Amino acid sequence: MSQVLAIVLIVIAALVGIAGIGAGAFVLWRRTVRRYVVVLVSNRERVRASLSIVESLVATLASGSDGDLVAFALDATSDERRTLEEIAARMEFLTGELATMPLPKHLWDSANELADAAELLGAQTRAFVGKEGSDALDALAGIDLASVIGHIDAADMLLAELVERYGVDDTAVYGGGLYI
Repeated sequence: MSQVLAIVLIVIAALVGIAGIGAGAFVLWRRTVRRYVVVLVSNRERVRASLSIVESLVATLASGSDGDLVAFALDATSDERRTLEEIAARMEFLTGELATMPLPKHLWDSANELADAAELLGAQTRAFVGKEGSDALDALAGIDLASVIGHIDAADMLLAELVERYGVDDTAVYGGGLYI
């Protein structure tokens, strides 16, 4: 009887060990996915911040004087042009980062939407590089932020589900304000 009891105890201990390993793996997997959701939310905020800067810059130029537009068009070192070039560089970096990030498969769609938004915003702000005069004004007139907003909205819908599923508080990612 003691031999049967020993075998039963070993089997029970093995089952408890396997269950513990499975539970631990599940917890670690959720924590990893949660961390990636936080990264995606912060990247969404980076794209949103860049978009709002471009919107503000375009609105300022549109409401400014003709002299402001001429200065923007002719001076490649103006603050506005440098801002657009910086946004283009950041969006290019973010696009590459999102493309190479090792994400779980169910996060791919939201990452792809964010990458598309960053790529579009980067391409539109990069259109000013090396252009002067009427070419710069044509690039300014050609800015289409609606497509960028469409990709951000699509990413928002996908991320909203993930944020809820994994218990991520959006405002905890960036403190309710933008510090990125």
